[in-house]
Amino acid sequence: MPSYAQFCPVAKTAEILCERWMPLIVRELLCGSTRFSEIQRGVPQVSPALLSKRLRQLVAAGVLERDLGTTGPSYRLTTAGRELYPLIEAMGVWGQRWVRSTYDADELDPTFLMWDIRRMVRPEGLSPQQCVVEFWIRGTPGQGRTFWMVVDPDGVDLCMVDPGKDVHLRVEADLRALTQVWMGDRSMGQATRAGEISLAGQPRLVSRFPAWLGRHPTLGAVARAN
Repeated sequence: MPSYAQFCPVAKTAEILCERWMPLIVRELLCGSTRFSEIQRGVPQVSPALLSKRLRQLVAAGVLERDLGTTGPSYRLTTAGRELYPLIEAMGVWGQRWVRSTYDADELDPTFLMWDIRRMVRPEGLSPQQCVVEFWIRGTPGQGRTFWMVVDPDGVDLCMVDPGKDVHLRVEADLRALTQVWMGDRSMGQATRAGEISLAGQPRLVSRFPAWLGRHPTLGAVARAN
């Protein structure tokens, strides 16, 4: 890695974390991703070659350990890597307060939004049995994009192709509106009254869904700086 040629700890930390894509890759690992494909889903704009390079750099820096395993390689944060959590969290909180997104078209990504929701929502609270929530997202390239979230008391799974299960709740949403709701800039009620999000399905799921989805648990409550 390039060196700032200083003994300052800020400089030493910056040598690792200020490489392009590095903070986002560390964010994915801190959020629980362990497989190459999982990390890439959270940072879809990075090329596979560059992602591989960055992971090797993190291993070399002692932030990650690479385990070959019987089902393919996976990555695990070391003690040093886990200690980065408050730093990455503080970056997110500062960004949400001072340089909050304006949700321009180039900042909106339905796959990343659904991946972020999937890893943050709790499996409980929507239904005591397994249920399938179908999301049809407008405002994406083409006519829209469909995702299926299989919500089970033991976990939440995001499917990019139809899992072949009965759909219990259907969410039709404008990409920008759903992103704003998730990040705490609007309420679900505001978006539904404006016709930008609609819910259809079993009444008990429709009534529970807004509270179950909520907003980003760390960043959704951060107020914009005046």
